[in-house]
Amino acid sequence: MAALAVFVFRCADSDLYALTLYCSGDNLPADACNGSWVYRSRLLLTRQSLETLPGNSDVAMAELTKHGVFLARFSSGIISFPN
Repeated sequence: MAALAVFVFRCADSDLYALTLYCSGDNLPADACNGSWVYRSRLLLTRQSLETLPGNSDVAMAELTKHGVFLARFSSGIISFPN
């Protein structure tokens, strides 16, 4: 079985990030973001890949499995993805 992908989006220029199982980001809550959700990167849904992000990887995995989306605030500059 292939590993599931997790797609990382950022709310405009804020510190709010969303991890979702939908590459389109269609399930991201519009009311949680004052700007627009911007695609940042793709990760595999594994504990090891989620541990590369700040925060609790167990909580992220549980929320993604249950709801398909996980929102978190990460300090500015902590997450840096190449363009």
